[in-house]
Amino acid sequence: MFEFKLPDVGEGLHEGEVVQWYVHEGDAVVSEQHLVDVLTDKATVEITCPKPGKVLKLMAKSGDKIRVGQTLVVFGQEGEIFRVSEGEMGRGGKGTSAGAAVLATPGVRKLAKDLGVDLDVLPGTGPQGRITEEDVRQAAIPSRPLCPDPSFPLALSPHLEFEQRVPFIGIRRRTAEKMAESKRIVAHVTHVDEADMSELVALREKVKFRAGPGDVKPAYLAYIIKATARTLGEFPYLNSTLDEERQEIVLKSYFNIAVAVDTEKGLITPVIKNCETKSVFEIAKELDDLVAKARAGRIVAADLQGGTFTITNVGSIGGLAATPIVNYPEVAILGVMKIIKRPVVREGQIVIRDMMNLCLSFDHRVLDGARAARFTAALIKCLENPGNLS
Repeated sequence: MFEFKLPDVGEGLHEGEVVQWYVHEGDAVVSEQHLVDVLTDKATVEITCPKPGKVLKLMAKSGDKIRVGQTLVVFGQEGEIFRVSEGEMGRGGKGTSAGAAVLATPGVRKLAKDLGVDLDVLPGTGPQGRITEEDVRQAAIPSRPLCPDPSFPLALSPHLEFEQRVPFIGIRRRTAEKMAESKRIVAHVTHVDEADMSELVALREKVKFRAGPGDVKPAYLAYIIKATARTLGEFPYLNSTLDEERQEIVLKSYFNIAVAVDTEKGLITPVIKNCETKSVFEIAKELDDLVAKARAGRIVAADLQGGTFTITNVGSIGGLAATPIVNYPEVAILGVMKIIKRPVVREGQIVIRDMMNLCLSFDHRVLDGARAARFTAALIKCLENPGNLS
């Protein structure tokens, strides 16, 4: 019998959250087989099998937090089973009941029998994986639609509840923790302004028209990232962090723009490094690659580190305004909204232009409203004169 403990995968990892298992108890496994995904502060890490054997016991379930050095899974050979006895491991014969590994009180076992629930395959949510009465009752409720269907026989099933419980784990829970931390610490203020994107829309159309097969066709976001990096050079306090322990504002002379990416598993913010040194086309190519990796679940910790400023592109979905939450410990985040045609006044005349709202949330402990407004105005000027972006 072999206890496989959560290894140190680097990046200063002390603990992780079990996201998803790819093996089950009783499975035969081989070396380097994908066992489980563990979410760290930076990325989802794939943990592989150290040697061949049989999975005797998974020591954590999805959503559990586990520290480096803590037993993750117990392996053994054919014929061995895992027996729970005061928290110790044991070895039994082939005839030993697998039910001995189930942690449940007699009352819960009786309830499971009455409701026809198999405790051997039911994950427990109680301490050390203990199965609770609520676990059994939830397992006894059959799958049902979230919204009533006129053809659904409610009269035959009056006990059914139209609810669905989704595990609050993985990237969604990590995002919630980071957002709550930011709201507790940062003095949030949001400044909103609008940019006339008509010239940039025309420029991008020319670039797309001239592009050949396989050429990069930059999205608007690539131009916005380049313009933001250039403007941050003029306003270093927006590209800083607050060192509260030493009571110092740390101004960064490099411009690493994190971009919020919407994935099936939640929000991920990969970072494009040193944007001030890259062209719009280089930024566009790197952005495409990072978005593809994030949505395919192939993002690594290095892709998520070192950000100095964040952009969230709400406009790809729609909306007029938002109040983004600062990606702490950064001090500002820019929300870019949808480009829409609307009437504006130019030289006393009403004309139709391509307009976009910008929503800058910032830490009022570090930045005053006037500085934030000047930064936004300078960024708008840069976007409205896109011929200078390269």
